[in-house]
Amino acid sequence: MTAKADENARQSAGSFPTEQIKAALERVLASKDFKGSARMQSFLTYVVAEALAGRTDEIRAKTIAMDVYGYDPNDLSRREGVVRVDAGRVRRKLKAYYGGEGASDPVVISLPVGSYAPEFLVGAEGGRQGVRPLYLVGAALGVAALGLGIFLTSSFFRESHTAWPLGDQSTIYDVSPTRVEAMNLCSAGRDLIFPVVDLSRLRPALLVFETATQRDPLYYCGYAGAAQVETMLAILQFWDPVADELLAAANDNSTHAMELAPDAPWALSARAWFEFAVGNFGKATDLSRRATDIAPNDPHIAEFDALISLYTMDFDRVLSHADRYQALARDSGGSVAGNALGAAQFHTGDYSGSIRTYEDTIARGGPFGPISTAYLMAAHWHNGDHVEARRLAEVYTKTWPNFPLEALKIRVFVDPAPVQNLIMAMRTAGWGDAEPATAQ
Repeated sequence: MTAKADENARQSAGSFPTEQIKAALERVLASKDFKGSARMQSFLTYVVAEALAGRTDEIRAKTIAMDVYGYDPNDLSRREGVVRVDAGRVRRKLKAYYGGEGASDPVVISLPVGSYAPEFLVGAEGGRQGVRPLYLVGAALGVAALGLGIFLTSSFFRESHTAWPLGDQSTIYDVSPTRVEAMNLCSAGRDLIFPVVDLSRLRPALLVFETATQRDPLYYCGYAGAAQVETMLAILQFWDPVADELLAAANDNSTHAMELAPDAPWALSARAWFEFAVGNFGKATDLSRRATDIAPNDPHIAEFDALISLYTMDFDRVLSHADRYQALARDSGGSVAGNALGAAQFHTGDYSGSIRTYEDTIARGGPFGPISTAYLMAAHWHNGDHVEARRLAEVYTKTWPNFPLEALKIRVFVDPAPVQNLIMAMRTAGWGDAEPATAQ
């Protein structure tokens, strides 16, 4: 950030009463341009809170990477590019919002090029042409409370049915720092769940969620996240006696999450995933659809709903949500739901569509591993591109020689028929003949 930009940000943060800036941010977060884009909402909420707290000179790519995305300090050199890309997306969304839905807003939030610190400008009602700041009287009053309040209204935490009524704004300002810490941990944990083929990735995620429950035992998110990870670990290790212990823990955690927040989408989704794993497919479907109806734009809820629909062979449901999955992928940078869509297209014979969906999802940052490679391999073979199919078969065999794909897929699909069709195409394409039936 340049010295001039930093000075402008400091001045503009003190140009409006706290309540006006709070209202301006809430309007932006609720707009069609930002609604459903949890990552962009969290980014904007964080930089606004920091500016109002007088810390504009501390808003850097590194601080955003750590505080918003929860990246490890050792990862920062690799992650700063993500922050720059997201800043550009926020600028474009702000421009679209103020060029349309927010054209008459009295306060404009701006993120100048070359800076991560926001500026607050006089909008249409105050004659935005001259951008004349209104100087604050008592700007420091309530800044700390505002920082918590506006953070909690970002879409990730504004699940319509959380453990307390967000409609009562006074409760937001009374929230404890430990709850905010738990929420931050849960946000970081969600980003660790996918892709799931590497157990060493899921175990740190479980630790993050367990830490969240320790920070705030009365908040549901840590229990919901832990239940999802424990269920996933049990599925991936279905042949091992430890799977029973993991499912018992997932049962306890998902039950507790539902007790704390019976209508929270994440709690419903976590319980749905557990019910699916133990074979209660009707319950799983009902709970997952309830979660999706409450939070249709939450990519995390959509991911698990798509997996449950895929594995219960409700391919039509997955296909019917194609546009929504693609929109969520654009906002969140890739999604497991995209891979589920590609699989559903494969199992319904749309091999060209499957290839396009997988390649687009992977290009956007969606999960890439042995499962997506398997589907791409088989789809290319059915689509007549045998050279590419054989190349992918070679890549798969060399990269994941011991991954128990066939056994795992039979474990999760309610009917083995789609799995056999997939495996047959893979073997025809030249996939190794000695894959283990179970993982040892």
